[in-house]
Amino acid sequence: MSERFAPATTETAFEHDSTLVVALELSGKSWEVGAVVPGVTRRPHRRPHPRAMTDLLTQLERWRAEALKAGRTVRRVVVTYEAGRDGFWIARYLRANGIEVHVMHPASIPVERGRRAKTDRIDLDMLLRTLLAWLRGEPRVCSMVPIPELTDEDMRRPERERERLVSERVAPENRIGDLLCLHGIVGFKPRLKKAAERLSNCVVSTARRCRRNCRRSCAGC
Repeated sequence: MSERFAPATTETAFEHDSTLVVALELSGKSWEVGAVVPGVTRRPHRRPHPRAMTDLLTQLERWRAEALKAGRTVRRVVVTYEAGRDGFWIARYLRANGIEVHVMHPASIPVERGRRAKTDRIDLDMLLRTLLAWLRGEPRVCSMVPIPELTDEDMRRPERERERLVSERVAPENRIGDLLCLHGIVGFKPRLKKAAERLSNCVVSTARRCRRNCRRSCAGC
């Protein structure tokens, strides 16, 4: 299996006048894309159709043309988005089209103190600011996730599915254990083949123990 590591810092010096910086805010029903275009003071944003990659490439070319009209030639396009449900197919597609892509670890993105509002536009601006700081080489800005090859990602899928299934099994087992503790039954393992029989024995034993304790309490009175 090939190994790839996400760089701690950008390997290329950041030149603001020749770099088109783009951030994607992804959700199931909508996408938002924002950019810092060389020579343009405003920060444009668009809402392309989700997963319409040809539309996204077309928008990038439009921003290239807008920068050229402002007297700037774009030599580098950098795109970022948060690692999440969509995985890495977006990054692989953009890289195949000659675009530099970095996927951010969501937990590493700084959050403003006292911030309560949460919208896609605010999250998009946060991604852009974080990416700009990372491109400038500022330390401890965020963490980038390695972008695996498709074969590597497929090889890891069975292990991830097993972890998910184990987690789904453990959760109800823990809830069952918590409920049984309310009745004085501890150490019960519901996954055993004879779980129902053992539970009946535990209930009988607990009832007998309670009766003995009650008789001893009454004898001492």
